[in-house]
Amino acid sequence: MPLVSKTVEVAAAAESIMAIVADFGSYPQWNEEINGCWVLARYDDGRPSQLRLDVTVLGQAGTFISAVYYPGENQIFTVLQQGDHFDKQEQKFSVVATGPTSLLTVDLEVETKLPIPAPMVKKAIGDTLDYLANNLKTRAEQLAAT
Repeated sequence: MPLVSKTVEVAAAAESIMAIVADFGSYPQWNEEINGCWVLARYDDGRPSQLRLDVTVLGQAGTFISAVYYPGENQIFTVLQQGDHFDKQEQKFSVVATGPTSLLTVDLEVETKLPIPAPMVKKAIGDTLDYLANNLKTRAEQLAAT
């Protein structure tokens, strides 16, 4: 499945947005599809290196174990290691400061376990990215306003 990407402008500092992305345990506060998120392992510097996410997507419950990487400043990359619905799920959050606002880009690439037509998968990924990016934007802007 091809990579799908979504970029939104956020009225918040890049560091604030990345702090929200890196606060995995708080995901259920701004993403209703995530029922819980737990850090299973950490790097020597204390940053999470492996997560467990319990999710409900389109009425389907699932559990995902993902590795977490930090490839560059203001970037977090997760790679599915084990999961109920996907053979592959790679997700990258990137933020670029642009003055008083920031550009948030979320990239997502998945391969489903079930044989689903590619156009349906691409639409579902696009809808998921819209939901994810918009919820993250809303959360960052709410916190920036307080």
